[in-house]
Amino acid sequence: MEWSDLQVFLAAVRAGSYTAAGRQLNINRTTVGRRIDALEASLGIALFNETPSGPGPTPAGQRLLAAATAIEHEVASMLADLAAPDGLGDPIRIAASAGMVAEFLPELLEFGRAHPAIPIELLGELDPLDAVTHRRADLAIALVRVPPLRLSGVQLALLSQAPYARRDLKGDTPPLGWGHEFDAALPGGPWAANPAGEAAAKAGLTTFNSWPQLKQAVLAGFGSAVLWCFAANAEPCLRQLAPPDPRHDCPLWLLHRAKAPPGPAMQTLIAFLQERLSARLKGG
Repeated sequence: MEWSDLQVFLAAVRAGSYTAAGRQLNINRTTVGRRIDALEASLGIALFNETPSGPGPTPAGQRLLAAATAIEHEVASMLADLAAPDGLGDPIRIAASAGMVAEFLPELLEFGRAHPAIPIELLGELDPLDAVTHRRADLAIALVRVPPLRLSGVQLALLSQAPYARRDLKGDTPPLGWGHEFDAALPGGPWAANPAGEAAAKAGLTTFNSWPQLKQAVLAGFGSAVLWCFAANAEPCLRQLAPPDPRHDCPLWLLHRAKAPPGPAMQTLIAFLQERLSARLKGG
């Protein structure tokens, strides 16, 4: 059994399909299938069953998944320790869509306490894909339906959106929108649920140019807006005005440059965030 085969197995389980796993690993679906077949042959057991939603791990696959995940974390931790034995390394620069990194400060604080030799730097970028592509950032926490081929990474969760307002505001509340700067950096896509740019200006809406600004405006009672449910549902003073619209659902990814495999320190960070954020955002 080779570690590289276990990495393919982990990607197949996490991605939910051989095709999606192949995209993450920059190999084709056939190669993923061949590597899984070889792993099953070496172990003499079946690791996947076909289900209506795609391949799912068998009981033996679940056992291998637990062991492979533990190995992955141990290897990443060991490599991180070897990478900076005499002090702090360079900070890992993180950018998140529309400044959403603010939502994940508890997990980043936990990581910093667990790995004090791996410093991180949080950037104020609106478009993390552009920031990683042009090397201003090392890691993107990105809301994107399909990552560009120049980037690679792991999908954390599928996030939903719905309109929210303060609970103590009665009657209709004025809608809020995205500003011109936001619209120029992140036009359309998963953010189109709120009016943006010229459309918001023509409607006379109060507008904002980052996720933290918009969320805080709704919390302060400026008006109503479509917010990401995982964050808004955690605020007791907000009420959901309508059910989430599945048309605005969007995956959240951890992405890095495809042609620059992450080093030991970033492997440790990615593995940590994948575990913590996937668990927190499940069903979000």
